[in-house]
Amino acid sequence: MSLLSLRGVRKSFGAVDVLHGVDLEIEAGEVVGLVGDNGAGKSTLMKTITGIYRADSGSVEFLGQNLAGLDPGARRELGIEMIYQDLSLAKQQDVASNIFLGREPTRRIL
Repeated sequence: MSLLSLRGVRKSFGAVDVLHGVDLEIEAGEVVGLVGDNGAGKSTLMKTITGIYRADSGSVEFLGQNLAGLDPGARRELGIEMIYQDLSLAKQQDVASNIFLGREPTRRIL
C-alpha cells in the first residue's frame, strides 16, 4: 500500500486548467522532489493534497484512505501538512524548531 496515491487529479480555476490528470505514488520512506517552473502547478498540487483546494476530479488517498471530503484540519490530524515558504526565521532555533514553530508535529509528517 502506498503512503500517498493520486489518480487522475484535475484542478481548474475558471477556464485555466492547472492540473491535468496527475498520477503519483509515494511509498513510505521515499523522498520525492517536486520541481517545475513558476506557474507549473506545484503549489496547486500541494494545496490539493492538503485540502486547501478540492480536486475537480480524481482521487487522493493516504495510507489507502480516500481523502475526499476531509478538510485541511482533518488531513493535518492524519499527518499531512505543508510548510509554506517564509523567509522570516528564528535564527536562534534549529531547523526542526523553525519548521514546526507554532505547529507542533502530530503522528506522521508528509
